[in-house]
Amino acid sequence: MQAIACTMTHPDVNVSQVTTVSEFPPVRALLFDLDGTLIDSETQTDEAIETVLARYGSPGFRLPNADTRGRTWAHAAETILKLTGLEISATQLEAQLLAEWNIATARVNPIPGAPAAVRTAAACGLKLAVVSSSPRSVIDSFVRRLELADCIAAQACVGGDNVRIGKPDPQCFLLAAHKLGVEPAETLVFEDSSAGLQAARSAGMRAMFITCCAADFNGSLALATGSFTHYEKLPPDFWARLAAGTQELAGRSFT
Repeated sequence: MQAIACTMTHPDVNVSQVTTVSEFPPVRALLFDLDGTLIDSETQTDEAIETVLARYGSPGFRLPNADTRGRTWAHAAETILKLTGLEISATQLEAQLLAEWNIATARVNPIPGAPAAVRTAAACGLKLAVVSSSPRSVIDSFVRRLELADCIAAQACVGGDNVRIGKPDPQCFLLAAHKLGVEPAETLVFEDSSAGLQAARSAGMRAMFITCCAADFNGSLALATGSFTHYEKLPPDFWARLAAGTQELAGRSFT
């Protein structure tokens, strides 16, 4: 990965007030979102919705990004039904949307540098989990496809179907931290959506906003501790410095 100069913000602290990570507990665990954070799959969500809704006589139908990015398929299905009045159950529509998305993501690419970054973080002794609004079965499938099953324990991962309320509620991140045996303040979240960043903030966790697939840039940036374009823009020693407690996060941006 290429070294680069930086800047970032803790959700509850002004950038001018915080200049070093030493004011916060060292990072012991990393929680990665999946879609738009490890894999480039956000546009396929829009494609799946458009394809399914076309079958019901609504070609070109789209939901606002706030109702898709970081949200569960159950949420998307319920929102679609409220907007369209389709005579189909939310459960049936959710299943059709997920099935179409699975087809659309059959050849999805990883975010640049993501697999190598996860491997390096694991080698540095950081605990890892994937926390996504996608179902747990989807997480498990992509962890295998990215060849990261030896780095990310299956029992540590949390899907949208593992919690009662999805993002922006913090349940998913708090559950993952519990599974990893760490405190929220010792946890760093990697997210591309406002819903996910709000969940991390509500959980009392720091969060890195990955921007390469993001839709709501300004709104998400305001919720994040720091930001980066993608993993290849992070300094070569980023993960080792996180593990050592010497990596500055607040007010940093890696672009």
